[in-house]
Amino acid sequence: MYRKITSTLTLVLLSYTIFAQLSLDGQLRPRAEFRDGYRMLPSEGEKPAAHINQRTRLSLSYAFERVSTRVSVQDLRLWGEHMTTGTRPSFGLYEAWLRLELSERLSVQAGRQELRYDNQRLMAVNDWALSARSHDALVFRYETEGGSALHIGGAFNQSQDRLFGTEYALNNYKTLNYIWYNTSISPALDASFHFIADGYQNPADPQELNIRATWASYLVMGNGRLQLRFYPAYQHGRTRHGEEISAWYLMGEAVTPITERWNTTLGVEIFSGTDHLDTNREKFNAFDDLYGVGHGRNGYMDYFTSLPGHTRLAGLINPYLRNSFRLSGSTNLSADLHLFFLQNNYPDPADNLEPIDKYLGTELDLVLNHRFNEITQIIFGYSVMFGSESMEVIKGGSSDEFAHWAFLMVRLSPKFL
Repeated sequence: MYRKITSTLTLVLLSYTIFAQLSLDGQLRPRAEFRDGYRMLPSEGEKPAAHINQRTRLSLSYAFERVSTRVSVQDLRLWGEHMTTGTRPSFGLYEAWLRLELSERLSVQAGRQELRYDNQRLMAVNDWALSARSHDALVFRYETEGGSALHIGGAFNQSQDRLFGTEYALNNYKTLNYIWYNTSISPALDASFHFIADGYQNPADPQELNIRATWASYLVMGNGRLQLRFYPAYQHGRTRHGEEISAWYLMGEAVTPITERWNTTLGVEIFSGTDHLDTNREKFNAFDDLYGVGHGRNGYMDYFTSLPGHTRLAGLINPYLRNSFRLSGSTNLSADLHLFFLQNNYPDPADNLEPIDKYLGTELDLVLNHRFNEITQIIFGYSVMFGSESMEVIKGGSSDEFAHWAFLMVRLSPKFL
């Protein structure tokens, strides 16, 4: 009898130990959108679009001694894109990684994983996108006793199981290597230094791998009532087609509370661009924002989320004013203003020797976020774009038409275990 009781207690305690290191969480995120000027200006007679998309994600995490792992699967869909009697599978893998704690300070993580750094301008999860973003990578992490962190990561991609050669025809990087270091220089200065080298196969020559290098530093200064943030970056190397690169980026912003319930941010982002009227140009001057997030940072209507392509390589200047209001303990309102200008010259279709006006438009964004309970958020947004004739040239559509967009999203994040 004593042995049975002991065995039962041992089994219960063992089960508790196992499950104490096991967690199961999920996400259910339906989002309804009304589009009449989202991503591009509407044309005369164009009818608005509307749809509902949904992300359903299930993630299992487990840790044992110095080993941890996470597997996350997700289903992505537009309501109605599959027949009600369809049998086509739709689940995909979002995360699948394992982490080994090599020592108290050093760990290595391998597999499908999220890569997010600093303000996510160059490497981001991009959670707004239905699929979000993850990478197949190997990352070493080292943390000092003082709180500084050093990450060294790398990836090598292939599209099929080959016996010879390493041709990679997908529109994605073939190699990715980066170093990120973060440290607190003083109580009022936090600094990050980021080096990223990504390699792309030349579409015209599978044997040619062109490497692009990006150097960046993210600086956060001040404390208390005023915080200043600076983010300079420089790119060189070669484009996937082999053109030599010389491009730069700069962000500067000031964040301060106006009242206990009102915070404001005044800033500007500048992406260098190519001068299309310079016939003697020898280098590619358009800065690429790599694997970062543009949604929200350059407005919620997503006119400029993939640079330099979304400005036709001419670059972008985006002064902005962001405001956050705490209406109650569970409700927040944000009100943002964005101005958009080309950074460099783009030819006028009516006269290729003259540039278009660099002013592109003004965007207003309102987002209301209500926390229904600990695991549920209800988010509503409405945005308006006042585009110029230059916006017509760069993005299409008509500046005479009223461009607006709205969404309603529910984000449910339950913890099952």
